[in-house]
Amino acid sequence: MPLSLQDLGKALLDTEYAVRGPIVARAVELEKSGREITYCNIGNPQALEQKPLSWVRSVLALCEYPELAEKAPGAFHADAIAASKAILAGTKHGLGAYSESKGVRCIREAVAAFIQERDGIQADPDAIFLTDGASKGVQAALRMLIACPSDGIMVPIPQYPLYSATITLYEGKQVNYYLDEHNDWKLSRQMLEESLAEAKRFGVRVKGIVVINPGNPTGSVIDADNIAMIIDFAKEHGLTILADE
Repeated sequence: MPLSLQDLGKALLDTEYAVRGPIVARAVELEKSGREITYCNIGNPQALEQKPLSWVRSVLALCEYPELAEKAPGAFHADAIAASKAILAGTKHGLGAYSESKGVRCIREAVAAFIQERDGIQADPDAIFLTDGASKGVQAALRMLIACPSDGIMVPIPQYPLYSATITLYEGKQVNYYLDEHNDWKLSRQMLEESLAEAKRFGVRVKGIVVINPGNPTGSVIDADNIAMIIDFAKEHGLTILADE
């Protein structure tokens, strides 16, 4: 049968994803009428003629078509060729085939090695899940955390609308905490405690806190002391940290 708005669930109808919302729809209409529009609603640097990262594209091209290295000698740097060969050896069947749900093993091993080298932490490849973009990772994490309508997630304001939209779609509660514009958009322990206490007064079981660093849309960078404070706050209250970095 044909679908109408009356057939859709309330959570879906209530979901608003501002970066694709009515303002963008109006911009598209104006563009069709001949107006020149510069879209700043999403991070899309190539649309503004920024050149893409050539090394990444070289590796992907060689993984998709390994014979390119022989057909176009000198076109690819040696490290790009080596990386593509390592990936192809790890995937065994080349790109395009299904992998494990958590991602290709050799890539997860490389990520674990990077974390260990950068942070001095022994990372387990089997505890690493790769996603096709940050949004899918956020959605997967929120899907695990929000089990019922009383489950809440702390979200910075201003925020990237992905969080408010996804929390609404999954029928959870958004618990706002406010960044201090007059203090380089930092956050204070007192403000976090007040936001958490207010949510609890309304029967919300807060299960996680979103931290966006650098801030989106503010662009501010959280310093080490602020990060340590957030970790301590989350540990004390048993919250999962969603580090959007």
